[in-house]
Amino acid sequence: MKKIFGSLSLITLAIFSFAIGAAAQRRSSKPIKTPALVKSPEKTTIDKRDTLEMVFVLDTTGSMGGLIEGAKQRIWGIINEVMQKASKPRVRVGLVAYRDIGDEYVTKILPITEDLDKAYTTLMEYQAGGGGDTPENVRKALSEGVKKAGWAPSKTGLAQIVFLVGDAPPQNYAQEPDVLVTTAEAVRKNMIVNTIQCGGIVGTKEIWQTIAARGEGKYFAIAQDGGVQAISTPYDARLAELAAKVGKTYVTYGAKSKRETNDRLQSATESRITAGAPMAAQADRAVNKAVNSFQYDGDLVQDVENERIKIEDVKTEDLPEEMQKLSLPQRRKEIDKRVGERKLIRAEILALSKKRDEFIVAERKMKGQQNGFDTAVAQALKEQLLRKGIK
Repeated sequence: MKKIFGSLSLITLAIFSFAIGAAAQRRSSKPIKTPALVKSPEKTTIDKRDTLEMVFVLDTTGSMGGLIEGAKQRIWGIINEVMQKASKPRVRVGLVAYRDIGDEYVTKILPITEDLDKAYTTLMEYQAGGGGDTPENVRKALSEGVKKAGWAPSKTGLAQIVFLVGDAPPQNYAQEPDVLVTTAEAVRKNMIVNTIQCGGIVGTKEIWQTIAARGEGKYFAIAQDGGVQAISTPYDARLAELAAKVGKTYVTYGAKSKRETNDRLQSATESRITAGAPMAAQADRAVNKAVNSFQYDGDLVQDVENERIKIEDVKTEDLPEEMQKLSLPQRRKEIDKRVGERKLIRAEILALSKKRDEFIVAERKMKGQQNGFDTAVAQALKEQLLRKGIK
């Protein structure tokens, strides 16, 4: 029995000692608790910047070919005007292409993204087709634009704007919410809904005007072909070349699989735009490369320039293979070289852009201002961004 009690005493003592030790460890470890990761100053600044999120809900049926081509011509110019405002707001774009039941597709969604090249190459893929009758499935398209586009939570300094662009009224499908119900939901979420009517199909004007009025937005009536003035200038080709040169300064970093994916996507995007985008759009894209500080995903040059990361903090295995062979001073020199190249290219782009703008203004004076897709969007944005406190 003594042995048993002795053993129990030893066990009790051991448990007691362990508990005391554990408690002491907890007390001693409390002050050195691992802190949460702190966002870099640059990222905090980005989060606090004024931001425009806009979604184009776009009819892509056969009658909309002219408008779609006009949008491809002018979307970069529209974005650039916003980005060059005094507060230098971020711009994020989403797309909802729509047709009707029985067509190749009813809707296609590109969620809101800051990757403007991705948004543009998606727009480039849109071709007018289907349709041939009216109405279209506007109910589903507008609902998905409001509910499924990936909007950020509403906050001060954030403008969230929808542009419903089409020529036909909605089909009254019972399985889809009424457009005015969706519009009311958008307003509750602090969004603005604008409508742009192409052509003069009977029945469209009244509902488009009502949606815009209920959506606290604007209604525009434009020509069936979109009414976009595409003005070529002597500076477009050189600007397109400079945009491609900016792309060649790109240095991807991160895990090997991510680097390979980014390199492949970057190369494909440059090739797609160079081969297929209108020259005026390529020129406007070049200007965006000069005014947009956050144009690439996973670009080491951009992140070092914006002080989001230091080259010495990047693991060797996360660098491109050719940079892995370099010493730290050599890596710094290589990145600094590319930052310098990019600054020189930007300076030339901005100088040419000024001359190009003067040329376009003179041409428009000669031809007269036309009320088209681009002027409608620009007019709405000018007033609505001010309303949201973005100057």
